[in-house]
Amino acid sequence: MRVCFVTYDAPSDVGGVSTWLRQLLPFLQKAGIALEVHVMAFGDKPGVNCAFFTKHGIPIRWIPFQMHLPHAMRSLLKLLQEGQPDIYIPNCIVPAYYAGGYARRAGIPTVGVLHSDDPFHWGIVDEFINGHPDFRLSAVVPVSNFLESQVTSTAAARGVIVRRIGYGVPIPAKAAEFSDSVFRLLYIGRLVEEQKRISDVTNAFCSVTQIIPHLEAWIVGEGPAKREIEDIIREKGMGTRVHLLGPVDNAHIYDVLAQCHSLVLLSDYEGLPVSVLEGMATGVVPICLDTRSGVREAIEHEVNGLIVKDRAADFFAAVRGLQSDPAKWRQLSLEARDTARRRYSIEECARQWTDLLEQLNRRGPARALFQAPRVRRLPPPNPKFGDFGMELAWKKRFEEYIRTTPPIYRMAKATVAVWRKVKGEVERMV
Repeated sequence: MRVCFVTYDAPSDVGGVSTWLRQLLPFLQKAGIALEVHVMAFGDKPGVNCAFFTKHGIPIRWIPFQMHLPHAMRSLLKLLQEGQPDIYIPNCIVPAYYAGGYARRAGIPTVGVLHSDDPFHWGIVDEFINGHPDFRLSAVVPVSNFLESQVTSTAAARGVIVRRIGYGVPIPAKAAEFSDSVFRLLYIGRLVEEQKRISDVTNAFCSVTQIIPHLEAWIVGEGPAKREIEDIIREKGMGTRVHLLGPVDNAHIYDVLAQCHSLVLLSDYEGLPVSVLEGMATGVVPICLDTRSGVREAIEHEVNGLIVKDRAADFFAAVRGLQSDPAKWRQLSLEARDTARRRYSIEECARQWTDLLEQLNRRGPARALFQAPRVRRLPPPNPKFGDFGMELAWKKRFEEYIRTTPPIYRMAKATVAVWRKVKGEVERMV
């Protein structure tokens, strides 16, 4: 059985999706599944994900990241023809989902993954479960109970298999220990405002470490809001208590976790946060803002972690209560680690994925070699997919062009621009 996953890459990718994939694929490989990864790489060159897969003997085929949907789909169809997988998993790559429509029509089962409770993933539901039958998935894997509950009935009515499989994480031998000298908070993830609210998290870290003695905060990750975080820490004068560590390689993340006491996640929404599961596996007590997907599934308030109502008073009270009560912290730490071991081990996650893949592989009849179609038609772009066809994204680029380009040069380019627009519409249709 040959299985192809599709993903993205970057020089320093710290996202939960990539963490999940790097943890899962070696276990699927051990289960005897022949794997291949198709990668769209930011920066026009392979990054940390490609390096990881290559190190573990997992074949990769990569292309530069392409925002033009028809061009990207064409490139991915070519990779499909070269790889000839038995099962195709677009993961979170939009043009791969459209390419998967052609793969499924050729007899290759396709599996979508719902990683988060956000517009992007509801766009996947719109287009590839509820949308045109030509692009419909064979199966979909929601990572949380909430996401599963939202798609089960409509997917079943359309013949799409739904199989909830939560993320899995390794359970390290070394666990966090309480310390009387310092109580350390930790954020791990992308440094972005949308969803993660990283500036609010940084402000909360600065405020709480200023108020509570023997408290520190570490911020681990990479992203476009890095400079804003540095400015907040500097302006608040908290450089000795709040530390921006930058990205940490997955191989060393448990070493960082073992030095901390509480994993903080104050996002607006999540799917099933990998960083929280990694923290729980290490006995680091999670403090999370309440969200409708993932958080309450993993965390039982006051049993294996704390769920807070806001990023201010309630969050401060939770931190103070844990830091001042070693017995409470130790009890929650033990329960968090036990929850991760029982429900979120990477071994269990890999077993469930293996079962699903074997089920799909049994269902399909023998097929001919996949040939990328010469004529390709796409439905209108879904605005939930952001830059893939979003008029707003092109508007921003056009405004930047107007601001930075001399008028005479713009006039000289006007005819060419119109021609390219017409050409792009024709390519989208064919």
